[in-house]
Amino acid sequence: MKYKVYYTNHLSDVATQIFNSNDVEVKEASALDEQVYIKELQEYQPDIIMCRTEPVTAAMMDACTNLKGVGKQGAGLDNIDIEHATQKKIQVVFAPAGNANAVAEHAVMLLLMAARRFNYVDRQFRKGNFYVRMGLENTVEVQGKTLGLIGCGRIAKIFASKVIHGLGMRVISYDPYVTEEQLGGLPIELKSSIDEIWKNADFVSIHLPLMPATEKTVGLPQFKMMKPRAIFLNVARGGLIREEEMVEALKTGVLFGAALDVYDPEPLSENSRQMMDMDNVILTPHTAASTEESIINCCTSCANDLVNVCYGRPLANPVNKI
Repeated sequence: MKYKVYYTNHLSDVATQIFNSNDVEVKEASALDEQVYIKELQEYQPDIIMCRTEPVTAAMMDACTNLKGVGKQGAGLDNIDIEHATQKKIQVVFAPAGNANAVAEHAVMLLLMAARRFNYVDRQFRKGNFYVRMGLENTVEVQGKTLGLIGCGRIAKIFASKVIHGLGMRVISYDPYVTEEQLGGLPIELKSSIDEIWKNADFVSIHLPLMPATEKTVGLPQFKMMKPRAIFLNVARGGLIREEEMVEALKTGVLFGAALDVYDPEPLSENSRQMMDMDNVILTPHTAASTEESIINCCTSCANDLVNVCYGRPLANPVNKI
C-alpha cells in the first residue's frame, strides 16, 4: 500500500517527482479553502500534508485518521498548529534555509525602491511626466546610511551582508538571542536596547517570527520614535504590526515611508487598501520567497523530509519532538 501526500497548494513538480520516486501518491487540493481541505482530507486520508502559507489547522489534522507528518515549504511556522500536531504525535518539518537568500534579496530591492521613491516616479512616468526627475525631492543614496535590524536571524544576516558589502551601509541590530560570535565576522553593531534601532536607523527592517510574544508589537509608539525621513521595511510577517496604526502613521506623516511584502490580514483589508494609493509606500504581494530557486530548494528539502517521516528515517529539519 502506497503512502499518500496531500498538497494544500501545488508549487513545483520537483516535490511530486520526489514523492513519486519514493512510492508516495500525490493529491492536490481543489481550492485554497479550509473547509475544502477538511472535506478532501476526510475522503483521501493522507499520511502527510505539504503546505506553503496555507493553514494547517487542528480540524484539518483531526480529519485524518493516520496522519504522520506535516511539511512547510518555507521557514515561518505560524500557519501550522504545532501544539496540536505535537499532542497528536504528528511530525512537523520545514525548510528553514531554502528561501533565505530570496527573501534577503527582496529586502534589498524594497530598500532601494523606497530610497529612490520608485512608486512615485513610476506613476508619474506612466502618466507621461518624463521630467519628474527635475523636481524630485527626498530621493537618497543608501551608501553611508544606517540599516536597523529588529531580529538578527538567518535572513537578517544575509540581508546585512548584502547591504554592508554591496551598498556600503552601516548596520545596527537588536536581538537579545544573538551574540557577536554568531555574527560570523559580519560588522553588525549589536545594541542593548530596541529603542536604539527605532531612533537611530534610516531604514528599520523587522525580522521576527510571528508568535504570541511578538504579535502586534509594532505600532504608533515605535513609528513616532523614527527619524523624520526614516523608512520601515517588513518582509517577515504582517501580524507583527498593528496595521491600522501604520496606515494612519503613513497618512499623517508620522511615518515617512514604508516598503512591505506582508500584511495582516492577507489579502489586504479594506483599511489597508488605502496604502495602494500612497506614493510613499512600496507594496509587493508576499512574493519575497517566490523565486524559482527558492521554490525548488524549499520543495526539495520539505519533500525529502516528508518521505523520511513516512519511512521512519532521520530528519534534516524537524520542528517538534514527538
